[in-house]
Amino acid sequence: MKKLVLTVAGLVFLWSNQVWSQTFDATVNRNKIPEGETFLLTLELKNAQTDNTPDLSVLDKDFHTYSISHSYRTNIVNGKADMSQQWNLVLMPNKAGNLLLPAIKLDNFESQPITIEVSKAGSELNIPDEKNGKATQINKFSMRGQIDNKTPYVQEQIIYTLKLIDRGGLQGEEPYFEMSDNNDWIIKSLGAPIVNSQVINGQTIRELVFKYAMFPQKSGKMTVPAAKFRGFYLTKDTRHDPFGRFFDDDVFLAGFGMADVFATKNPIFLSTKPFEIEVKPAIASNNGWWLPAQDVKLYAEFEPSKPNFKIGEAVTRTIYLQAAGVIDAQLPEIKFTQAGGIKQYPEKPETMMKVQDGKVISTQKTANVYIPEKSGEITLPAIIVPWFNIKTNKMETARIPEQKIFVNGSTTAQKIIPEVVAPQQEETVEQTEVVESLPQNKIYLLVATAFILGILLSYIIMKVLGTNKNFAQNNKINPLHEIRSAAKNKDLRKLRDAILLWAKNRYPEAKIFSLNDVEDIVASQALSCELEKLNEALYANKDADWNTEQFLKVFEKVNRAKIRKKNVEELLPKLYK
Repeated sequence: MKKLVLTVAGLVFLWSNQVWSQTFDATVNRNKIPEGETFLLTLELKNAQTDNTPDLSVLDKDFHTYSISHSYRTNIVNGKADMSQQWNLVLMPNKAGNLLLPAIKLDNFESQPITIEVSKAGSELNIPDEKNGKATQINKFSMRGQIDNKTPYVQEQIIYTLKLIDRGGLQGEEPYFEMSDNNDWIIKSLGAPIVNSQVINGQTIRELVFKYAMFPQKSGKMTVPAAKFRGFYLTKDTRHDPFGRFFDDDVFLAGFGMADVFATKNPIFLSTKPFEIEVKPAIASNNGWWLPAQDVKLYAEFEPSKPNFKIGEAVTRTIYLQAAGVIDAQLPEIKFTQAGGIKQYPEKPETMMKVQDGKVISTQKTANVYIPEKSGEITLPAIIVPWFNIKTNKMETARIPEQKIFVNGSTTAQKIIPEVVAPQQEETVEQTEVVESLPQNKIYLLVATAFILGILLSYIIMKVLGTNKNFAQNNKINPLHEIRSAAKNKDLRKLRDAILLWAKNRYPEAKIFSLNDVEDIVASQALSCELEKLNEALYANKDADWNTEQFLKVFEKVNRAKIRKKNVEELLPKLYK
């Protein structure tokens, strides 16, 4: 009986000892915290079992929770087991000042509240001064921004310089701008940051300089958006670093510092303050387009560089508009003035943008197709682009001067007949007079030679015409099939080539080089109209407006019609008349 009493008493003693050792505590790794930095809150439940979690909702008012980790630990000392559960929370204060970490409840337990002192403008480190031995307080992390012009014109380029100061191994991605209305600003990065490093009193200090081109999209009072940075820095955790006593931070293992292997990530959030600027309105221009730039260049190139202009044949001229200090969307579409005797078909402009010498350079490339309609001298009109010089605050004009070109006659003989008929008749009379004065035997010799040359020339012509006639068969190309297929697929370039091939096969005696030649040989008003539409769609990128059904209806009618011999004869030179 006595033994039983002693056993029960011992159990009661052990139970009471365990009850008295059950605790729920809250601790922080530091009480003074710079604004924008994080700290670690540890909640520890000792010698008690629970499947529940602490009530952390009380933290939401003044703190932002970045991460939560949960762990168990058991220590046995002299046969005595000490069990505990830990919750580690990475917190960031939402504001500066003295903040209260409230009591946190878990089952029947409640932690003690803790006061946190949050200072402004980043962390402050006490760096000893080697000269006077005093400690100087400096910010561990900070970020500030500035612009080069507080009174820009609307859409004028502003250079925003963002400096991030790092004295504690800061890591993270590039800063970003938080904008409530994306239509107010266009922001372009000007490339990778410039990194400057120096060592002061054994402390490594990095300065990262980011540059951005900002373009305000409306006039009046505007707010330059705040720049934001989210990152982290590492702190060495000696509790989990078994090599902390033996190695310093300069020792690396597989590319990582020993401190990094056993380090804790501490989130950092930095922000600049937004500030107000006054944006001046655009100045009216003649073409209604506003182009505020540092420099504008306008130039043109023919393809080939020295083209041979002929009636009905296309020549491409590429116009380049380059502007410094503007984005590609700000470049105006070039206006081409119509000129008599020549058609113009500007293609859709292509734009590109790059960063050069710390500023945005935008280029617009526009190909313009010229098709002459008459021979002789034609003046291509000047091309003008008004722009506003932000350096001189004056309107200026980029200009390609007018250019004179000479157009040769059509490649078909029909268009050059009036120019050659009269001289040929005069030459024939003179030659007849000369022949009559020659001896009779030489006349026979000339006639025989001419006859032989005529046979050779006829043979050569027949071979060439035969080659043209059998071109499609030799290359296994059916022009009719190609025309119908290309028309239905709206492949206009393929359709043009197929029409030329069809015409060469249908009229082998004629010289056909362009759609104008096809119009002349077919002599169909309806087909001429459709070919004009095709030319316009081909060079003006208006294929959506081109009517496939109408074209095929007209073409099929022409294809079924009989070939009029007169058409061919009219295109041949009148050499024997």
